[in-house]
Parts: sequence; C-alpha cells; structure tokens
Amino acid sequence: MNQTKKILGLPGKIRLISLFIAVSLFFFVSACEEIFEEPSEEITEEISLENTLGESQVGNGTTGDVIDYFYNFLEDLSVEFYRFTRSNNRISLTYNEYISLYGDVPPVLTLQTFPEFLVEITSDDAVATERQLIDSLTIMGQVLEDSITIFSESFRNLVRLEWDTEPQPELQRYRPVNSDEVQETQTVLYQDTMDVITYAAIVDTPLISEGIMFVDSAEWTDTTYYYSGEIPLSFSHTFTFDDRTQLAEDSLMFRINTDCNDNSVWDPAEGSEDLGNGIWDPAEVFLDLDSDDEYDLSEPFEDRNCNQTWDDAEEYTDSNEDGSYDEGEPFTDVGNGQLDEEESFRDANGDSLWNEGEGLFAINNSPSTLLVSWVDPENPVILETIEVGDSLVTRWGANYQDLIEQYVFVDEKTVEAADIDSQVVLYTNEIIAHLSSGSADGEYFISKSEWDDGEEHDYHMFRTDDNVYQVTQPSYFKPYGFYWSDSDLESGFWHRDVFDEEILYYTPSGQLRDGEIVEKEYYDTTEVAIYRIEKRFEVESDTITVPAKKIRGYEEDGTVICYQDAGWTAVTIDDCPGADTTITNSFKVIRTLRMTMIGSSVEYGERDETWLAEGLGIVRDDLFVRWSELEGTPEEWIAVSRWELGRATSSGIGTTFRMAGQSGTVTLDQLEDLPMLGNDPYIFHRTSGFQRVELPVDE
Repeated sequence: MNQTKKILGLPGKIRLISLFIAVSLFFFVSACEEIFEEPSEEITEEISLENTLGESQVGNGTTGDVIDYFYNFLEDLSVEFYRFTRSNNRISLTYNEYISLYGDVPPVLTLQTFPEFLVEITSDDAVATERQLIDSLTIMGQVLEDSITIFSESFRNLVRLEWDTEPQPELQRYRPVNSDEVQETQTVLYQDTMDVITYAAIVDTPLISEGIMFVDSAEWTDTTYYYSGEIPLSFSHTFTFDDRTQLAEDSLMFRINTDCNDNSVWDPAEGSEDLGNGIWDPAEVFLDLDSDDEYDLSEPFEDRNCNQTWDDAEEYTDSNEDGSYDEGEPFTDVGNGQLDEEESFRDANGDSLWNEGEGLFAINNSPSTLLVSWVDPENPVILETIEVGDSLVTRWGANYQDLIEQYVFVDEKTVEAADIDSQVVLYTNEIIAHLSSGSADGEYFISKSEWDDGEEHDYHMFRTDDNVYQVTQPSYFKPYGFYWSDSDLESGFWHRDVFDEEILYYTPSGQLRDGEIVEKEYYDTTEVAIYRIEKRFEVESDTITVPAKKIRGYEEDGTVICYQDAGWTAVTIDDCPGADTTITNSFKVIRTLRMTMIGSSVEYGERDETWLAEGLGIVRDDLFVRWSELEGTPEEWIAVSRWELGRATSSGIGTTFRMAGQSGTVTLDQLEDLPMLGNDPYIFHRTSGFQRVELPVDE
C-alpha cells in the first residue's frame, strides 16, 4: 500500500540505563544510510553564476594577504568594538553623534582569541545507526482514540440599523449594529487501529549525512514517526442556524427613488414642460433634529421627487374648512422644478417594458435612503432605528415585511484526518555536535565576542588554508505554524543539530583581491521545508573612517587633553574616548545571502558588509536584513547592527604556545569548564561572520 510519512519531533527524554551500558560517555560516529536528504547543491534550472577565482587578475589589481588583513589566530588578540544596534534605536547615529548626544561612548563589545585552546573533532569508524527492536514497548494492533473538531462558518448577525446623524446630510446613512461573532463547533470522536513499533539506536539516520557526530551516550531522546495511508479519514457535519439575519442587496435603504413625479406609475421623459402628477402631494417628511416643526437645511428628508430639495405641501383650497386636504378640493399641481428623463425601473421579466409591480428605483452602494412608513397617511413616520421584525408601508400601500431578513442558514462542512497505519518510536542518544563537512580530524581556533555587561556572548570557530573557514550550525527562518515556544517565535530561526564548514572569505592563494566575486546557489532540503540558498561574495578596495585612533590624546601641563572632546575628564590618555582615523588601505567584503522557502516563496535576505584593514583586522562591520517586499517594490534592506573598531591589542603569546606544543584541545561541552573563557557554555545563536543576527521587531 502506498504510504505517506508525517514526522513529529517530541522533545521528551528518558534514560535507558540497561541499554548500551558498555558504551563510553561520548561517541564519535560517522553516518550511513539516510532517509531525509541533507543540503543538496543540485540546481534544477540553468543559472548563470559569476566566479572570478580562476582569473589571474581582477578589479583594479589591488591585493593583500588575508593573514595581514584578517586575524592571526595564533596571536592572543583583544579587540574592542563600539556596537550600534536597531534594538536600542541607535543604529542611525554616528560615533560622534552618539558622544555628543549621550556624553558617553557607545556600548562596547570585546572580541578575543584563545590560541591556548583548540576545538577538536575526531572520527571513529563505529556504525551507530543500526536499530534494535524493543519488544517490551512494541504493540501490534493498538486502537488509537482520537478526535477531530469541525468548525462552521464564522459570521455576525445584523441586530439593528441606526440612522447616523453625525455627518453632513448628504453623507448620512444607516449604520449597522452587529452581534458578536457566531460560530459553532462539532467534535467527532473516532478510533484508528495502528501498530506501535519501538527501536533504539545511537543516532537517527534521517538526521545525519556524511560527517562526524558527537553524542552523549547517557542521554536518550525519542522521536515519533507516523506512517499514514494514502486515503484519509473523512468526517462531515451539517450546522443549522435558524435565525441568521442580514440585509438583502436590494433592501429599501439601498434603493434610490426614480419615480420623480411620485405617482407610483412609470412615466416617459418630460418634453419642454415641467409637469405635475395630477395628485395632491403633502410635504416631504423630514427628520426634525431640533424639534422646531420646521425644515432646516441641515435635516435629512424623504426626497420623493428626485430634485434633492425639500418640498412643502402643494397649495389647495380648503373648501370645507377642516384644516386638511380632502379629495376633490382644488389644488395647485406643480412639478419638481426640473425636466425629468424617462423613469428607470427594475425590469423583472426582461421584456424592456414597465409592468405594474416592477419597482421604480435604482440601487445605491450604501444604505443612505431614509425610510418612511405611511401606515397612517396623515402621519408618516421616519424609521430612525430598524429592528429585526420591523416592517414598512409605502405611500402607495406596498407592504414590506422583515426589513432585516431572517432566514435559516445551513452550513455543510467536511474535514479529513490521517488514517494512521503505524507509529514508529525511535530512542537515540542526544546529539552534542555534528560536523557534516570538513576534515575528520580538524582543529579549529576559538574566538569569543562578549557584550560589555557580560550577560551575552558568542563563540566562533575558524580554520584557515587558502580560504578562511568558519564552523557554523545551519539555520533557517521558520514558517508560521512551526514554533514550539514564545522564545522560538522571538528568535525567528531554527537550526539543525549539525555543524558545517562555511567559507567566510574566498582568498585564492591566501590573497584578498579587489573585484573578487563568487556566487553560489543550491537547494537545501530540510525536515521543515526546502529552501533555495543564494550566496554572493564580493571584495572591493575602499577607504573607511572609524574611531580607532591609536593615540587618543596628549598631556599639557599635567592635564590629559582628549582629541575627541577637549573637555573630557580623563586621568590617562587611555581613558579618552576613541577618535576618528581614516584608513585608506582597506578591503570592503560584502557577503549577501538570499533564502527562499519553496512553496510559500517567502524570501529572507542577509547582507554583511565588513571592512578589513592591514594590521587591524575588522574595523567596521554592518549587518542588514530584509524580507519579501510587495511585488513591484524595490528591495528594502534594514540596518540591524553595526560594529566600529575602537581599540585592538595583540600580545603574540599564542605563537609561543603553539611552537611549544602547549595548546590544549577541548570539546564544545567543555568550554564552560574553562575559567579563562569565563566559564561560559556554548549556546547557539545565528551569526553572520562575527555578528549575531537579531531580527528587527516592529514596535
């Protein structure tokens, strides 16, 4: 039978003391067969990518040894950067603006190297992917009790209409008052029969490919795989709402009167004479807002003759002197003061001829027609409020019931659920680290960036040959609906439990070259989604100004004078704030990442602009991010963080350690045991080079 597989990662852990008792604390294992594909560099469409690495000369010919412009990790380096971030709303300030505004230097971030220690990853030929069946936890033919909830359509009932007198008369209309949201649910209980099969293995093959994995044999984590049938289970329910209310599209308050002589009969266009209707017409009904019994221009009225002007009653002779018009009494029959076109009507039968009963009206797009009920022809009443069940009688005796339509609404819904055939539970050792590429027996230099408050830090691991390599954990933006916690949502990324080598700087024969461009594109298949990865690396020679002047001031008559601010209180010259210095021999390295989720087409962009100066390393680093823009709009890169060099020192002690063979090797989980490193543990954060990637949050 064809089957589809759905995977749920369950974070729970258990200890299985009896299993693998003879296994040492840590295993170094290599991968074998895989179920999920790991990152693939196969590109399905033809793409033209730029690559200058094979060219003998590029750009303007300016070159520099990367070891002179980046960092020599054999040296004990301590570098101070001024850190400007979007989170504290200081990203837009220059260093000098910050000093002037706050009277203090910006927050300081320190980057240090530790040549005394190397991170070591070694290999072992042990095969750890073989699964062993746990009979005691395996159940065949288990009946699964489950449920599924069916939701009806969500809607709001119309409770009443209220005439809104706040706007000008020509803008007044009926304002709807709606109920709370109405929605019903139906929970369906059902049973599903499946097999529960339980295995144990050191590592889970879907999580690894070629490479080296570091595991903790004392900790076990369980992952559950559900295998479901091709044909899902189907459940239906009919929801019935007996009293749904709404307005019809041609309700009276949407109708514009076209019976412009107000005789309830269709009339052709008037010729050259404004004609009356042969009927005595009373005054048009108006809403007497000020209760003075007189029409005012600011008051809405029932415009029966289409002239947008309130009209008083036609003059008549009160023959019997009873104070009201009686049929047969003489009157002055006047028109509406304009020559009317042929009256339009609702052609119900499509014969293009007016038939008795076909309405003389047009339809407006808003409920702006003031309704009047003529139940008592002598005393017509304006309907300021229309409730459910209200009715209306027109001047000509037409009766309209239930102005707010009430009807029975039937909503049929069908939902599907997976028909689970089997459940496989796999207990595996907890993964500490995994290097999926690079050498099996590699040594990586450690550096650490630390915030000045000491509460935040990141570790960085590098090695160099012809290029500069950084060890990273592959991370990706998360789609909506894949967050496990609020902290996940805040970070915006998820990451694999593996380590990869990434080329930070392409340097053919160890040379940075002006005009270097390297582009790379591939598809990365993960357990969450497939991502298209586009990377671009480019180098250009540049001039940059940063507050890294080596001598920050001078002494005059025993007083320290700071170059940045002569009024700055400083005991020694080192107490002075950084001062601007312009570096003319720098390389600007631009690394651009575009990550697109296949299917949703959501695109995330990340651009890191780094200036490298001879003998100083990084002197400035700007980080930008972007998300998919609206179609047809330009890309919008948002600056999120900026580092500017303040001070850099080097003792050269690391070279001595290396020459004497005194460098020690550590594993990642041992970093927190080293006082020299502040006893800080390794914690994953998404980084671009040295910079931590912190997505901007709309405030």
